[in-house]
Parts: sequence; C-alpha cells; structure tokens
Amino acid sequence: MAETEGVIQFNCRLATPNAELHDDLAGPLLAWRAVLRRLKLIGQSDERYDGLGFGNISRRVPGSAQRFVITASQTSGIANAGVEHLVCIESCDLGRFQVEAAGALPPSSETLTHAMLYANDPELNWVLHGHCPEIWQHAEATGLATVGADVGYGSPQMAAAVADLLGAERARPLVFVTLGHEDGVFACGGCAGETGGAMVSALAHALMFASGRDR
Repeated sequence: MAETEGVIQFNCRLATPNAELHDDLAGPLLAWRAVLRRLKLIGQSDERYDGLGFGNISRRVPGSAQRFVITASQTSGIANAGVEHLVCIESCDLGRFQVEAAGALPPSSETLTHAMLYANDPELNWVLHGHCPEIWQHAEATGLATVGADVGYGSPQMAAAVADLLGAERARPLVFVTLGHEDGVFACGGCAGETGGAMVSALAHALMFASGRDR
C-alpha cells in the first residue's frame, strides 16, 4: 500500500473540549464499539497491520449537518474506552483536507471518509469502519459494493470515491469494502441497530463463503 496504516493525512486543529460528551450521545457509540471489538472488527494485535490499532466508529450529532463524534486515533486497542477516547468533529473542509475538532486526542485517520459520507447523505447518522479479512476477500462473491484498489485509506481520493459510491448505491444501510485499504469494510446507515446489523450480516455471509457452506 502507498500509505502507512494509521497515519493521519489531513490537517487537524484540535481544541480542548468545553464539556464532556453527554451519555446519550457517547453511550451508544461506546457500546457499539465494544460489540465490534468482540467481533474483532476493531482492535489491535501484534499479528495484524504491524501492531497498529484498526477500525473506528462515529455518529452524527443529532440535528447537525457537519458535526459528528468519532473514536480517537490509535485507541482501538483500549478494551474499556471512555468519553476521553472520543473526539467531536466540529467542521471539515474537504477541499483543503482540514478538520476542526475538540477532544483530548486527535481523531481517527479515517475522519475525512466519515465526513464525506455524512456530507453526501443527510439521512446517514452512523458509520462503522472495521477490518475483516473474510469480508474483504469475499466482497465480490457476497455482492458487496467496493471502492477500487487504487484508492488509499484516508486520502482525498477515498473521500471522493465514497461520495461517488453513495450516489451509485441507493440502498441503506450500505456496506462496502475498500479494496485499496487492506481488510477495510464500512457500514453506514440511519440508526445504530440497522447499521450494526448490516455489518454483522456481511460478516456472517462472508464466513459462510470462507467455510464453503454458502447456499
């Protein structure tokens, strides 16, 4: 791959948060993060990706066009994450590849991809990004949408590619694979349950293919 995994490729101005995130905003996000960690779609392992953390999750701030909350960069290995491991994205300049954020830690290196998804579909409120070899390797067989192998993670090209994908794929929730980002898979939708359910369904379908038990 052209880029080093986990490296933030955008400019970020990080301000100290004025207040702690409310439980009704942070609580469901942290709960779904825990679910994805149990499924090993989010995490950190010496055997994977040179030991770097992988996967992230975000949700739109209700009623906001631009603001969303996302897990901080390289926090996927933390078992019991708290609000201090979340970052509020206040605004994104997709043209300049610049992010204004508030939090104790910098936001995920995939922040601009999440931002592009929210910007291009006002009905999207959740984005889950995991790493799963089975889903990634069986994307074509399971009929998942894909972003091309020439598109690197966290890049302006990735942001543009997902915007095009949202226009071409009208079903929601949507699960898609990033062929240029090893094992990368995204799910996006209107609510946490349907978005998480779509990711789990994609995993189950891929595992059937991987074990040769698909019908």
